[in-house]
Amino acid sequence: MKSRENLIPVYYRLAEDIKQQIEAGELKDGELLPTEAQLGEKYGISRMTVRQGIALLAEAGLIDTIKGKGSFVTRPRLNQLIIDLKNSGVNDEQLRYKLLSVNLIRNNLKLASELGFTGQSSVITVKRLLFKGAQPVAIEEKFLRYQKGKPLLETQLEYADFPELVAKHQESVPVRNDTVISVAALLPEQARLLEADEVLPALVIKQVIYAKGDNPLGVSIMICHKDRFELKATSYPLSGRL
Repeated sequence: MKSRENLIPVYYRLAEDIKQQIEAGELKDGELLPTEAQLGEKYGISRMTVRQGIALLAEAGLIDTIKGKGSFVTRPRLNQLIIDLKNSGVNDEQLRYKLLSVNLIRNNLKLASELGFTGQSSVITVKRLLFKGAQPVAIEEKFLRYQKGKPLLETQLEYADFPELVAKHQESVPVRNDTVISVAALLPEQARLLEADEVLPALVIKQVIYAKGDNPLGVSIMICHKDRFELKATSYPLSGRL
């Protein structure tokens, strides 16, 4: 029977070993790692395999690689947090979605301008309600620039998360997601949908996805019930792969 060690790729074992040295303090912040040739000799592996391990460490945020200089240990940036909107919700419970409406708004220059869209003024609006069990927890409204000849399936509208929806519908490649989190009082219609008191504050999550050149492709606004929805954020997130 093969052992777990034999099943793990060699480059992964290299990355895991270096990660353990960083977390144990054996490799210090800013310290230069051995060269690819030195690591290859030490671990008995090829330079190509070393590069794969180094790439995994860089992806995990554990090292910075500077061309012509080498790879340097990076201390985890604990003041930088990444929010996982797709897996946020309440107590790790699976959320359920209900599609409320889909509309195509043509030639509304005011709406397009408010959303930051330029040129094409027609906008697709998608509204859905998120549930935890039988309780509504959030309202999500998405605004996409209309692309003629690129239809959206009902399953995409109901279940796809916002970045995925933008990527499927737009011809341009999404390259950045800017998110602003704020608090606002519920409007009467929002309170009705969330089965809440109008005076309650709500968590508002606004996302804007951009293409290269700061061209906005889509806007999402989520209104979340203060007692039924939670955001999850973590620093140093990708190192969990190791």
